[in-house]
Amino acid sequence: MKLAFIIPVLEEIELTETVRKINEGCDMDYDIYFAINGKLNSFFTKVRTTYLDNAKVKAFMVDRPVNEHKLITLGMEMTADYDATIIYSAKEEPNVDVIKAFISSWKAGNKIVYLKKEYSGFKKLWAKIKRAFYSLGIKALGIFKDQLAETDIQLIDQDVVKTINQLPQKNRQLRVQDSFVGYATDIIQIEIDNKMKENKLYYEKIKAQKVCGIVSLSSLVTSIICLTMGFIAASLGWAMSIVIYVLLFSVGFCGLVLTFVYATKMVLHSRVGQETELSELNDLRNKLEKYNISNKK
Repeated sequence: MKLAFIIPVLEEIELTETVRKINEGCDMDYDIYFAINGKLNSFFTKVRTTYLDNAKVKAFMVDRPVNEHKLITLGMEMTADYDATIIYSAKEEPNVDVIKAFISSWKAGNKIVYLKKEYSGFKKLWAKIKRAFYSLGIKALGIFKDQLAETDIQLIDQDVVKTINQLPQKNRQLRVQDSFVGYATDIIQIEIDNKMKENKLYYEKIKAQKVCGIVSLSSLVTSIICLTMGFIAASLGWAMSIVIYVLLFSVGFCGLVLTFVYATKMVLHSRVGQETELSELNDLRNKLEKYNISNKK
């Protein structure tokens, strides 16, 4: 059996440390594919010169800046012949224990293994509240189950890789679905430091997400204004028509519903992103610069 690691890289990282940790965590044969963003020529050169005689370390670089999920999509096309693929975003150094847990879970029969980060203290409570509202919103909207696991750190079995590769434009959306139909899944949980900061370079805000945020905030403000006016008018006995009262409270409650719905959609957009144009993928694929990767891959 043989594994493939896809490491999407958007900025220079500690190359040798990344390879060392993967080697420490993986107890079987493997290859590493560094999927490198455009304009990181110096890092691409570093990979080639550092691992000149190591066929296990491979790399490809696109000709323009793209998000990490497009790099993952291209990488998965090259790893379809491996028994399983581990995607590990370069937003953080690989965790040896996570890699070991991924492999153990996969050997136990799970086809997709996700990573879910947990916090401690007050931040854990706040995260649970947000996740509860989001999960309720997902259920109310009738969308797939989403456990809020990491979207760019996971293990995927060969069968799943080949299935997803048939729909490359939907690669990211399919990888987010914790209830991916027909496959056994598992979630590895890890507690992280509350002070750990996210690498904003790997966090992409799309237009639909921004629009949902604006609508959600506007609905909340409108709701607060209408409900406040309604309660004040009722408590002070203002001489207003019953129609106005009904209108204020109706708009207020509708605003709360819209706030909830669009807040859910905002988080959803941040996780699933948007579909990738096949024409863009083809153009990226045709202009790849590769190292240690045969034309068959």
